[in-house]
Amino acid sequence: MVTFGILFFTLWKLAWGPLRGVIDQRRDAIEESIKAAQEMERKADLKYAEYLESMAKARHEAEEIIEHAHKVGESTKSEIVDQAREQAQKEVEDARGQIQRETRKAVQEIKDQVADLTILAAGKVTGKSMNKEDHLRLVDEALSEVDFEQLGAGGK
Repeated sequence: MVTFGILFFTLWKLAWGPLRGVIDQRRDAIEESIKAAQEMERKADLKYAEYLESMAKARHEAEEIIEHAHKVGESTKSEIVDQAREQAQKEVEDARGQIQRETRKAVQEIKDQVADLTILAAGKVTGKSMNKEDHLRLVDEALSEVDFEQLGAGGK
C-alpha cells in the first residue's frame, strides 16, 4: 500500500500536472481558433453586405440611365428618338455588362475570402496546413452548392 501510495503521489506530481497543463493549453488554443474564425465570418458577412449594397446601387444607376434615356426620347422628334433609344440601349448593355463584371468580381472575392476563412479555420481546428490543391478542392466543393448566378439575377 505504501509503494502504491508513493507511486500514485509521484505520478500525480510528475505526470498528471504537466499533462493537465498541456490539455488546458490545447483547449485554450482551440477556443482562440474558434473566436478567430467567428471574427472572420463576421468580416465576411460585412463584405457580403457591402457587395449587396453596391449591387443595389448599380441597379439603381442602371434604372436612372434607362429613365433618363426615355425622357430624352419622349421630348425629341422621330430621328432624335431613334438615336436616344440606340444610346439608351447601349448604356443599358454597358450597365448590365458592368453589373455582370462587378458581380463576377464580387463573387470571386467572396470565394477567395471564403477559401481563406476555410483554410484558416480548418488549419486551426485540425492543426495542420493545407496545400493549394486541397484548398481549391475544398472551396469548389463548398461553393458547388451555392448558385452564385442567382446573386446577380436578384434584381432582374
